[in-house]
Amino acid sequence: MKVRLKNPLLWLGIALFVLFALFRLPVVLFASAIPAPVKAGDVTGSLWNGRVGQLGLGDQLLLQDVRWTLQPAALLRGQLAWQLNTKDGDEPGQARAVLGFSGWKLEQVALNMPAAPLFAQVKMLSPFRLGGHLQVRAPQISATHMDQINMQLTDATSMVTPQANPFGNYVITINQAGNAQNWQISPQGGLLSITGNGEIGNNGPTGSLTFTPAKGKEALFSSLLDRMGSGHTIKLGGQ
Repeated sequence: MKVRLKNPLLWLGIALFVLFALFRLPVVLFASAIPAPVKAGDVTGSLWNGRVGQLGLGDQLLLQDVRWTLQPAALLRGQLAWQLNTKDGDEPGQARAVLGFSGWKLEQVALNMPAAPLFAQVKMLSPFRLGGHLQVRAPQISATHMDQINMQLTDATSMVTPQANPFGNYVITINQAGNAQNWQISPQGGLLSITGNGEIGNNGPTGSLTFTPAKGKEALFSSLLDRMGSGHTIKLGGQ
């Protein structure tokens, strides 16, 4: 027996009203659902458009003035999409967040942020308190697909080598190879060469990093290198 809805336009109107009301709910109601170690402060607005004054990772500030605006046209494709705009000091950043049947993804990523909060989340790197400025550029990023991600790390520093800071610039790339996500870092000039490669898994990056001071500059990095053991190489993750 088929059930026919009376007044389908009425039900469509009710559904649209409920959806519109949901998007207009204060976004602060959803702030508690943000997974650790991400933290949000000064949250205002709604799911339609709003702002996070400070977005942190652990106890460190990652992004400021994160603003979003819903793109209603994406609903026609069965997606929810928002235009994101951020700031790192005076430097703007942007991305497009999309939620579809296959999950979340970021598109058209052009973000600027401090590197320290990200390095602090890598267990084997956190004791060195590495920092610097990070530029992230990528056509698309999702939990299961990371390809053509280019990151420029400039003016890199370490709290254990104040006499040498900033000690170099680096390029970090992430590319998809089948189901694997491979990363690589190479130096772009400076007092300390950092090279390495590996994979990114569910528990973070694995692989190795090798630190090589410029000739005649070894003494500047003794407090850093002495913590690494032979070969001045750090093993990441399960390796």
